[in-house]
Amino acid sequence: MAQKRRRAPGGGRKPGELGLRSANLALRLPPSMRVALIAAANRNMRRSVSEEIVRRLQSTLIRDRGEADRPRHIQALLEVVARIALGVEAWTELPWNDDRYTQEQLSKGIDSLLYTYSRGKAVVPPAVRAEATRNPEDTFFTERLGEMVAHGIISYLKLPPKPPETEERHLMEQGSPPMYYPEHWWTLWELEQSLRGFSAKSPRRKHK
Repeated sequence: MAQKRRRAPGGGRKPGELGLRSANLALRLPPSMRVALIAAANRNMRRSVSEEIVRRLQSTLIRDRGEADRPRHIQALLEVVARIALGVEAWTELPWNDDRYTQEQLSKGIDSLLYTYSRGKAVVPPAVRAEATRNPEDTFFTERLGEMVAHGIISYLKLPPKPPETEERHLMEQGSPPMYYPEHWWTLWELEQSLRGFSAKSPRRKHK
């Protein structure tokens, strides 16, 4: 009589970066959505469609929590800027990140929006003035604060390296100790790739 096989200590599927996934959820999907998820899983180098769904759900929940904490005027700004971008691109028929003219017109549109809804004169606020007193001879901070903040965010978006290929990632996760490509790196990398953009005329740009 054949003996029943026993799982070796520590055997079985590793819990992964997202933790042990023991809860089951059955759902029905339109065929087109299933095809799109399979394509997304392959494109994003996921292990399975299930992992793609879990990561997308987690990303959405994190985004919802973050958006709920944003002030109303910031939420409104995000919505209106998106509408301006769509309007400009509808006229030029080109995405702003593939065409410099479209980008320039979008910048003018956003600047017009901000000027219309801001109040008062352009006076350096006390908080900025207090920070500037640390180095009175350097006027860069007060004159180019917006650019400095933007460049800091751009550098943060460029921080994560390209995600490992599927086979390499599997080897990392099965190692001892296991290593994972951090989930927040996925989010940043995908944001940066989307900002780099791609169109029907040009292949997706490679992450540098």
